[in-house]
Amino acid sequence: MPFLAFILALTNYSQREAKNVVYLFLIYYGATNVVDIGYYIDAAGYALQLERNSQLPFSHLFEIFTNLYSDRDSIDLLEPLLSFFVSRFTTDHRALFAVFAAIFGFFYLGTINKLHDVFRKNPNLDALIMLAFFAMLLPVMAISGFRMWTAAWIFVYGGYHVVVKKDMRYLILTFAAIFVHWSFFMANGLLIIYVLVGNREVIYIPLTILSFIVPYVIAPFMTLISLRMGGVFQDRYSMYSDESYAQGVQEQLQEAAWFMTLGTDMVLYFLLLALVVIRYKFSHIMSGKGEKSLFCFSLLMLTFVNFGKTLPSLGGRFQLVFFLFATMYVFLFFTKKSGGKRISYLTAIGLFPMLVHSAVVFRQGSDTLNAWLFAPGLGIPFFVQELSLALVLF
Repeated sequence: MPFLAFILALTNYSQREAKNVVYLFLIYYGATNVVDIGYYIDAAGYALQLERNSQLPFSHLFEIFTNLYSDRDSIDLLEPLLSFFVSRFTTDHRALFAVFAAIFGFFYLGTINKLHDVFRKNPNLDALIMLAFFAMLLPVMAISGFRMWTAAWIFVYGGYHVVVKKDMRYLILTFAAIFVHWSFFMANGLLIIYVLVGNREVIYIPLTILSFIVPYVIAPFMTLISLRMGGVFQDRYSMYSDESYAQGVQEQLQEAAWFMTLGTDMVLYFLLLALVVIRYKFSHIMSGKGEKSLFCFSLLMLTFVNFGKTLPSLGGRFQLVFFLFATMYVFLFFTKKSGGKRISYLTAIGLFPMLVHSAVVFRQGSDTLNAWLFAPGLGIPFFVQELSLALVLF
C-alpha cells in the first residue's frame, strides 16, 4: 500500500531510504493527480497545452527559446519545455504531472531535509510542530499551479543558503526561479538588495511598519516602472492591475469560505508576533549571524508583500513565501531553545492558526488528490476512473 509506505517513511525520516520513499510517493501523487478543467485553470491549461504540443513539429522547440520574454505567453521557460518534451511521448497529463511532482518535490524535500538535519541536533515538540507546519504551507498538491509554486520552492531553497549560510553560489539557483515564473525577478531583486544592504534592522523595521500604513503609495511607482521597462513586464503589470482581473480575483475571494481567509490572516499575525517576541525577548538565543539575517530578510519580504497587495494576487502569492521564511526563523529558534515537557506558549498561540491554515490547504488540495491513492495495491489509480478526495469527503 503506497500510502502506508509513505506514513511509515515519515516515522523513520532520518533514514535515507525513508526520504527516497517519500520522494517517490510525491511523484506517484503527481502521476495520479486529478485535473478538474472547470476549477483549476492552471492545471487544466497544462493538460490542454500538452495535447496541443503533441501536434507541433520538433522545430517548435526552438521557438520556445527565441520567444523567451518576447511576449506574455512565453515568458516562463521550464513548463513549456517540460510540456513539449513529454508531448513527444504521450498526451496523458498524468505523465506531465509526474514530472512536475519530481521537480517540485526535489526542492520541496531538499529544503525540508536541510531543516530536518538541524532538527535532529535538538529534537523537541515545538520544533517538530513548526517543521510539520512548514511542510504543510506549500505541499505537493500545489503542482496544480506548477510554475509559481515550484519557483517559490526553488527560491526558498536557494534563499536559505544565501541568507542563512551566506553561500552566494546559490544566487544562481534563486535567479533560475525567474525561468520558472517571471514574478521571481522581483523576489531576486529583494534578495540582491538584502545582500548589498546587509543586516540593517534600522532600515527594515521602519519600512515594515510603513508598509502596513501606506501600502498603496507604491502603486503609481510600479506603473511607472512597468512603463519604463516596457515589453512583457508592462504587459504583465497591466494584466494584474486590470480592473476586470481585479474584479475576478475579488469574486473568487468572496466565494471562498470565511475560514480560508481567516486562517491566512491568523497565521500572518501569529508569525508577526513570533518574530517580535523571539527577536527581542530571546535575542541571546538567536544571536547568530544566520538567524539575524533570516529575521532581516523576512522583514524585507513582508514589506514587499504589503506593498504588493496593491496588485491582485501578487502580494497574496508572495505572502506565502514570507510565511515560509518566517516559519523557518521560528523553527530555528525552537531548535536552539531548550525543549520542555510541554509546548511553549508561542506554539500554543500559533497552534489554532496553523491547524486552520493546514486544514484549508488540505481542503483545497483535496480537489486534485486522487482518492484511489489510499487504496491498497500499487497502480490502482491508473486503471480506474479518476475520483478526487473532495468528492468523497465533501
